[in-house]
Amino acid sequence: MDATSQITVALKPELFRSGLKMSSLKPGDTLLLKVLELRGDRALIDFGNFRATADLKVPVGLGEVLSVKVQESGKQLTLSLLNTELKINPAADSAPRLLEMLSEDVLKKFQGDIKQILNHSAPVLSTKAIPDQIINILRGLNSHFEAFDLKNMMSELLPRLKSYVDNSGLFFEKMLETVIAKLMDDSQTASTRQLANHPAVLNIVKNDLKANLFILKNYMENEATLQKAFDARTFSVMRKAVDGLLTDIANQQGRAVKQLDPADPFQVFTYTLPLEEEKQAARLKIYYQKNQKQGAKNGFQVSLLLSMDRLGKLRTDFYLLDKDLTITFFVKDQSIKARIQENYPEVQALLKPFFNQTRVRVIVSEKKIKEFDQEDVPSTSDRRVDVRI
Repeated sequence: MDATSQITVALKPELFRSGLKMSSLKPGDTLLLKVLELRGDRALIDFGNFRATADLKVPVGLGEVLSVKVQESGKQLTLSLLNTELKINPAADSAPRLLEMLSEDVLKKFQGDIKQILNHSAPVLSTKAIPDQIINILRGLNSHFEAFDLKNMMSELLPRLKSYVDNSGLFFEKMLETVIAKLMDDSQTASTRQLANHPAVLNIVKNDLKANLFILKNYMENEATLQKAFDARTFSVMRKAVDGLLTDIANQQGRAVKQLDPADPFQVFTYTLPLEEEKQAARLKIYYQKNQKQGAKNGFQVSLLLSMDRLGKLRTDFYLLDKDLTITFFVKDQSIKARIQENYPEVQALLKPFFNQTRVRVIVSEKKIKEFDQEDVPSTSDRRVDVRI
């Protein structure tokens, strides 16, 4: 084995003793690893069901995915890079994503599949052959994954963005648990049927992606009328799309639990957002603070990185404290700074209805733009969101 392509991972005793899929790792196995953090010649590596620090003898980039083979297993894993050409690079300078809800490829495939189902089934959907619930679910899925138009007013864009994240399927069980716990506190005598039929519970089931996919899957497996209503090809496309999404959601939920390190102040999730602009996708990275302090007023931060035809890469940081908003633009040169400053009045007029005070500033700093993917999450903030387009 070429020593220059070697990766060594010393497993913590408690991780090794837990047997967390350790027994399944044996010499000759191939794995895909994600580089989460770089620390000199060491890196924090995501194995999918656990994380560990590795000694590296191969140059890697933040967020890079490595294809490796297990050489030795046990308390210390020795891995070798299969081929330097097999290192999978995300989009240039992409941010490391601990937990990604729907990759861009999965998203685009499902968008195409659901449109194909609806287009091919238009005559069928107008008949009584398919239950109204299924028709509504199919149309709801199409609406859920409809591209975001960034030209819309914030009053339209922000509620839809919140709904997209909340109803992604990742929090389905947690939302149900929270609602049911509250209902049981309010009424100790409520029956299981009463809880299941409560409007708050029904609203979650109606809107959540995971819930709708399970309902659709159940109909496909158990209702002969639904199988007969679609032609064989359309039915196969629908079944594969549903199974693929449910598997993706289950994997991310499983990884979220296994990566719940008490030492980390944040739990990080990444969402892929479809955009109207050039049919591209954005990545929305949200840092959820695990133990929010009572009465803390540390604010909410959003970082946005855009690649624009005329301005090049433009980073914008938004910091919200109560109803006061600070916006900081980081640009590459003075000419871009001057162009943005010319639009100060328009920006402030746009934001005035939503905030008590707004502060806008522009800083020339190519370094801050490049550091978008490398910066640590500030320990003082309640939440931070990174959006990369």
